[in-house]
Order: sequence, then C-alpha cells, then structure tokens
Amino acid sequence: MKRRQSTISILSLFSTLLLSACGGGSGGGGGGSAPAPAANVPPQAAISAPSSANERTSAEISGTGSSDSDGSISAYEWSLDNPDNINVSIENPTQVNTKLVFGEIQTTADITLNLKVTDNADATASAQTTIRIAEIDAATLPPEPDAEAGRQTVQGIDTNSNGVRDDVEHSLYRLYPLDTPRREMLLIGAQAVQMELLAAGSENPQSAGDVASRRSAEFIACAIASRISGVLNDTDAVDFFTLDADARIQAYLAYEASRAGTVQRAMDPNSANCSL
Repeated sequence: MKRRQSTISILSLFSTLLLSACGGGSGGGGGGSAPAPAANVPPQAAISAPSSANERTSAEISGTGSSDSDGSISAYEWSLDNPDNINVSIENPTQVNTKLVFGEIQTTADITLNLKVTDNADATASAQTTIRIAEIDAATLPPEPDAEAGRQTVQGIDTNSNGVRDDVEHSLYRLYPLDTPRREMLLIGAQAVQMELLAAGSENPQSAGDVASRRSAEFIACAIASRISGVLNDTDAVDFFTLDADARIQAYLAYEASRAGTVQRAMDPNSANCSL
C-alpha cells in the first residue's frame, strides 16, 4: 500500500510541473496568447500632372508621389471624369508613370484625372486633379465679318491676308471643327478659288489666271498626297462658301472662260506648296 501511494504522489508532482511549464494551472498568472498584429495603414495617393494643356498635344502624368507607410503600393489605376466627352485618353492606365493624349476638341473644357492606388494588403486610396484642355484653333481665326458687309466686293474681307476670305475660314471651321488636317487642306483649295475669282479683274488677267491655275493644281496634288479620305469631294463645300454672291459667280465664270483651250498639267506633290 505504501508503494501505491508513493507512485501516485510522484505522478501528481510530475503533472503539476508539466502544467506549470505550459503556463497552465488554476492559480492565476501564466502566459497568454500572442499579441495581435498591428492594423494595416492605408496608402496615400498623389498625382503629378499639369493644370492645363492644349488640344492635339500630350502631357506626362505620374503617381510616384504616392506612398505606403507600412508596406508598398502594388497597383495603380488611372481614370477620367469627362462629362463633355472630349477627345482625351490615357496611354497606359495601370502604370505609375504614363501620358495623357489630347485630340481635337471643339470648345475649351475641364476633365478630372483620378488615381487609385492599392497597397500590398489590398487597402486603397484615391486622388483627383482638374485639367483644363484648351481649344486653340478658334482663337487663331480672324474676326468674323458681317455677312452683308463681306459681300460688298468680289474680293471680300481678308484681315489676316492669307488669301482666304474671313467668312470662308469661319465656315470651314464650323463645318469641320474637329478635323484640322482637312480644314488646312481645304483652306488651300479656298485660296485657289479666291485667286481664280480675282484673276479676271486683275491688271494682267492672263498672268493672274496662270498663277491661279497653278495653285489649283497644287491643291489637287497636295490633297492626293495627304491621303485625307474624301477631301477632294469637299471642294463642293469650298465652292459653296466662296461663290456666295452673283458678282463672285460671274467673276468665276469669267475666269473659266479665260482658261478655255489651256492645259494645266498635273503637279508633283514634292514640288507643290502645301501650305498657305
């Protein structure tokens, strides 16, 4: 009986030591669970971009100023708020450094550029900035003349002296506000028609007619070389805008009559003047 009691005492002592080593026991005070990890700190988004830009240009934008104090940024996402649906795009919308590309626009407008960043714990942050996109073509147009005043003479009003009447420039802009290459090509055509109108009334109609005919041939050569779809068909619009009064129609018919029997050879675009 003594041996049995001794064995029980030894087992009891061993169990007590084992519980103590594991932090157990009923008497208050052992170790507890491991401390909880610190909560993730969200990242901060920052945008570097210009406050304004002109149409038909591009601008660098960057999110390198963004940061994450307790980790790293794993993703960048650029987007646009574009209520006027103007022609602008983001070149690579998931890159930290990328580019905005501005196309042709009809009126100056504002867009909002957004950047969303995501950190390595999937927390997100956003930043926004406003960019004004300027329409620059309308500002280069000459003042639009009064319609009645502009028809007082065959020559009309050409305040910027580029050989195209001011009213015709405005008409072509209204017709193609978002197509500068087409407008610029048609201005050459309008210049040629204006030269034809004025040839018959010049001091030397034959010489002036030759110059006008050459300019018309240059327009055709340049239009073909430009590969602008259907631009030669747009000469109907040029004639409509330019021959807008009886006196101008008569002047054009006189030019046509003076060219009867003459031949104007096709011109090589490489030797043509394809600008005003």
